[in-house]
Amino acid sequence: MPSGSLVLVGVDGMVEGEIFRVAPGAQVVIGRSRSCDISLRKCLRYLSLDPEERDRNKHFQTVSRQHLQVSVEGPGHVELENLGANGTLMEGQKFDKVTLTDLAARPREIVLGTKERFRLEWREEEATAPKEPAAASA
Repeated sequence: MPSGSLVLVGVDGMVEGEIFRVAPGAQVVIGRSRSCDISLRKCLRYLSLDPEERDRNKHFQTVSRQHLQVSVEGPGHVELENLGANGTLMEGQKFDKVTLTDLAARPREIVLGTKERFRLEWREEEATAPKEPAAASA
């Protein structure tokens, strides 16, 4: 199996600018709860808001405390399971459970609630070439 990991890149909402890696064999839950593996309440954009702004953010409230479960077997098998009441969209379509089998070749975008948008992509580990010994000067 190729090496690498699933990468969730935050592209809109409180997750914008955040990058999360999920290694093969791992299972993570994404949501508003601080107990989630990927908690939206720990994102920098959320933390930068004052408490009143956090309470007024209607889009953020559409994400469930435990909204999405992600299970990673490798680039040929990434399973997404919606746990949220307001649904999760992939390419504009709601889903309950989906298995992605071509993520290494074709990244996807998902939306949690009404605004929290992630790009899912598979990134191979960058191999480091062995260093050549320094040439001795004569």
